[in-house]
Amino acid sequence: MPSDAPVDLYSLAFTCSVDPLLLLDASGRILALNPAAERLSSTPGATARGAPVDEALRCDPPLGALLEQALRDRAPRGLPSDFTLRLADERVVLAEGSLSPLVDPSGACAAVLLAVRDVTEQRRAEQAAREQGARLHAAAEALDVGFVIYDADERLCFFNTAYKALYPECAAAIEIGNTFEDVVREGCRRGIHLHSGLSEDEWVAARLADHRRPGEVYVRRFGDRWLTLKSTRLADGSFVGLRMDTTDLKGAELALERERQFIRLVLDTIPIIVTVKDREGKMKLVSKGYAEMYDLTVDGAVGKTVADLPSSRPELTTIHEMDREVLAGMKRVSRVQPVTRPNGEVRWMSIIKVPLVEQDGTTHILAIGTDITAQREHEAHMAATITELERQRQAIADQLAVIQSQQALIRALSTPILQVAEGVLAVPLIGALDDARAGDVTGKLLDEVVRTGARFAIIDVTGIDSVDAATADHLVRIVRAIRLLGASGVLTGIGPAVAQSLCGLEVDLSGVTTHGNLRAGIEVCLRALPARR
Repeated sequence: MPSDAPVDLYSLAFTCSVDPLLLLDASGRILALNPAAERLSSTPGATARGAPVDEALRCDPPLGALLEQALRDRAPRGLPSDFTLRLADERVVLAEGSLSPLVDPSGACAAVLLAVRDVTEQRRAEQAAREQGARLHAAAEALDVGFVIYDADERLCFFNTAYKALYPECAAAIEIGNTFEDVVREGCRRGIHLHSGLSEDEWVAARLADHRRPGEVYVRRFGDRWLTLKSTRLADGSFVGLRMDTTDLKGAELALERERQFIRLVLDTIPIIVTVKDREGKMKLVSKGYAEMYDLTVDGAVGKTVADLPSSRPELTTIHEMDREVLAGMKRVSRVQPVTRPNGEVRWMSIIKVPLVEQDGTTHILAIGTDITAQREHEAHMAATITELERQRQAIADQLAVIQSQQALIRALSTPILQVAEGVLAVPLIGALDDARAGDVTGKLLDEVVRTGARFAIIDVTGIDSVDAATADHLVRIVRAIRLLGASGVLTGIGPAVAQSLCGLEVDLSGVTTHGNLRAGIEVCLRALPARR
């Protein structure tokens, strides 16, 4: 303001100022104060004029020393940051302002202008803000998850200890003011990306893409750790992010996935069909064998009902009946039934269904099916084979009966018992004399001896080429059996070869009558008959 300006303008400015203004003399006494100062001190101007300012406003700290400095240096001095006014109405006002010497053109100090401003509410708001900031900081530090804020230029503004601890490879770059890319590249220098198989630039580009898509949740692997990342963009363009170490959770998830894959491998490998349905009949779990039966994939079968699958109505009815029976009785139900595939092929299945109850009481139906088509075909083949074998057995039995009848006829024809005269029987033997034939000859001959009352039984061996020990024994036994019935046994037809064989066998023929041929034997027997009568 020019020095020649009208005095009333200065007065007007002094009077109309919204800030409290006081004019002090060199000793600190109040020369004048504006209406704003009167309102602040709640003291009329007339009462305050002439009073020391420290007494009128009860300044803390007192203004004496600061006033002396301003007067000595002829320069304004700011009030202390803790400057307080304790006013007459017991109000305590926090104030800020200055002491400014008013120097006239001659260099003399005419007065000192005290300008004060009530900043009580401002200071309280600032203190509340500081306290709230401290609480937020303490809360962020108390979190067991990483908390971070990047500004709109992707520079780090705030992070808690947990955030830095989650990224030990990046710790050197996690400093206020560094960019997100600075932090990521520091991690790459420490090898955080090596597990991924990506180059450093590829890894950085991928992480920047994640960072710049706020609102999405990511699960990423960093070295030997798995972290879940969530970011949100604020109205000013900054980013607030949360980082959680979910390594244990991911490990459990991977373990469950391995277990699920193992169960799937078992289901797809075992040679049976498995399904699990809910009470509404929707497939919750199916084995690969079940899906393939209907030319579907496992995923294509899950969620469907039996009615959605290609099957015949009779089969559908049977399946529904089994399901109702399982749920109604909560018991095991089994059936053997045919299943028609989409290509028309019929497979026979042995099906067992049982209730499957979860811990919360939810009931499902577990079905286990075994393809017994081959067994059924084998059983049918075996039944046909047995029928055919029975037919063949009967045919063989019939043939055997014929053969036995023929054998009996042959034996009868091959070993005829002839009555050559009254009291004389003759048996011509032809071929080998085994145990069966010897027994047959003996039995028939003895019966004829008894029936006819014969006195002689001639056994002609002309038809036997050679005699072994067994044959010789049979002949001797026949003769002895005849003798036991009171008749005489006569051997005829012993040729040179047979005689030589008998001698070589040292057969005891003592008491046995022998003749060279049948005729001679008959003649001898006939001559002996009258004498014996």
